[in-house]
Amino acid sequence: MKGSDTSKMRLLTIFNYSDSLKLRKKCTDVKPDTNDIALMRLIDRMLVTVKDPANAGVGIAAPQVGINRNIIWVQRRDKVGYPFEVFLNVKIVLYSNKKINFAGDGCLSIPGIHGTSSRYTAVAIEYDKIDGTHHQELVEGYAASTNFAAIIFQHEIDHLNGILFIDRLI
Repeated sequence: MKGSDTSKMRLLTIFNYSDSLKLRKKCTDVKPDTNDIALMRLIDRMLVTVKDPANAGVGIAAPQVGINRNIIWVQRRDKVGYPFEVFLNVKIVLYSNKKINFAGDGCLSIPGIHGTSSRYTAVAIEYDKIDGTHHQELVEGYAASTNFAAIIFQHEIDHLNGILFIDRLI
């Protein structure tokens, strides 16, 4: 992986043919390990990339920076201070019964394009933290102006499965 430990990474876009093929691939799980220097560096650089003022986002998935691994960063719009948190091997294990049309969905890998997508109002997720602990959590929130945490998780987990928000447009 090129770049310093704190440098932002190049974002893949669908406007580049090679990038678009990579964005459509399903990711593989990672082995959580705080002693894995390459993994820790990737995680750090993904955070720098998603928080870059030039194209800041509310979430990022490893495929968006060309890494075919099950890693996402999500800004927790459901928590005080909206902290960014990293999730490894994350999967949605249950969807709510209610869906909404979420206006304003967008993506760092599809700059300048937004639309209305069909999303669930809540999801139950399972994931690992970098220390190897396994967690389950119910994530709710679908209001774009306040808490839309459930939407962010669905969007980022879609990336891990080779799905883009444009596939969910209504």
